[in-house]
Amino acid sequence: MINIMDRKKSMRPELLQRGLSLIELMIALLLSSLLTLGILTMYLDSSQTSQVSRSLARVQESGRIALDMIARDIRMTGFVGCAYPLQKLDPSFDASTLDGDFYGSGVMGIRADADDWDDFTDKAGVGALNANAVANSDVLQIRRASGPFVSLDTDMASATSTISTDSDQTVTEFRIGENALITNCVNADVFAVGDPDGFEDNEINHEQPLSTTYPEGSRVFHFNTTVYWVGDTGRDDPQGNDVWALYRDGLEVVVGVERLQVLYGVRENDGNVRYEIAGDMSVADWDLVEVVQLGVLVSEEQRVLDAADTKTYELPGLVVQPAGAVNADATYPNDGRLRTTFTMTVNLRNQIEE
Repeated sequence: MINIMDRKKSMRPELLQRGLSLIELMIALLLSSLLTLGILTMYLDSSQTSQVSRSLARVQESGRIALDMIARDIRMTGFVGCAYPLQKLDPSFDASTLDGDFYGSGVMGIRADADDWDDFTDKAGVGALNANAVANSDVLQIRRASGPFVSLDTDMASATSTISTDSDQTVTEFRIGENALITNCVNADVFAVGDPDGFEDNEINHEQPLSTTYPEGSRVFHFNTTVYWVGDTGRDDPQGNDVWALYRDGLEVVVGVERLQVLYGVRENDGNVRYEIAGDMSVADWDLVEVVQLGVLVSEEQRVLDAADTKTYELPGLVVQPAGAVNADATYPNDGRLRTTFTMTVNLRNQIEE
């Protein structure tokens, strides 16, 4: 009898090897495809989430920078060079090249394309303001004295006398044609710096008489007017949509800011604060502003949202709705950008109660 073990040994090796059947192969391919698809889906979801997170971080950073920058200037609104003034100082502008009615208030605003828009832009003197300001967004003007300052080293003999200071760098610090502010914490004048030819390096020439004579120790500051607004950068994103930015005196400072909205808090006789938009402020109200509410709408430059954004964004004094909304005061385009609002309330440090 032939031994079974001997028979198996005598069989050819290729007859003992078996491959996968067609059905087994198809099941293996299906399982591997499902596994690959799952991994790919997880990767795409993770990539999308990561992109949205990065965009949100950029938007939050832009919003924080924009508000911090404006707030820093607002806090110094109306500063006239005295840390502890005993009374409210209203500088005389007679010796300056500025309109005292327009620049006399520490803070002033207007909504772009308002009825008196042309008059405002002419007096503000910032060419880019009229060229690219976004309609229905606010424009904020802040005026204040700023350093470095110089001190008078001798009394002025008369209101037309040359201003003699304690610094030999005065001639380079104060340029011809700029407007400066001189104060002794009792009086203040804004004046235009005259031609320095024929004067010492520590002297400041002024061609128009000041409102009074200033004693030794009085200080001379730069008189700064800062204007903030939101404008069209002239650039487009990859989808062809406009890119906006916050502007400061004609310079683009924070990209992605689509709107700037401001409410002005005026102290009433009963002690309450009344908030108004710029268009509802009277001439007298501007000198009574004690607090300012700021709001900005900031967007990412790139498209990151798959679904249409249908949110309503609320800013101080304005509601921004999706494009196509009925009776909307302001809208934003359906461009797939991530948007967020940021608000801040800022007290004016140099507002003195009447």
